[in-house]
Amino acid sequence: MKELVKRILKVLGHALTVSVHERLDHTDHALDVVIDQNNRMARTQTALLQASIHMVTALNRLEADLESLKQSVAQLSGRSDEVAAGLDRTLAGVAALKQLAEAQARLIERGDAGAEEQ
Repeated sequence: MKELVKRILKVLGHALTVSVHERLDHTDHALDVVIDQNNRMARTQTALLQASIHMVTALNRLEADLESLKQSVAQLSGRSDEVAAGLDRTLAGVAALKQLAEAQARLIERGDAGAEEQ
């Protein structure tokens, strides 16, 4: 009887140990997946931030070029009011795009800062 109890306890102990190890393995795998997803998200946000910065820089140059062109056209053309109005509309569109890009860059920076803190 004593040997039977020992054997039952041994089998039961082995079953509990295997179950705990399987759970730990599953938890480790799930943690690895979350870390991988977090790293990919951080790389994506960094790429988006760099693209937004590049876009803001390009839009600043475009805005300056359009402003210079507007001044040149105003000096050279008898129809300068019409052309200037068209350039004003274009500049307004560029300014709106620039604001969107800057807002996106700020959001991404906040996201990167939050990801680094975690």
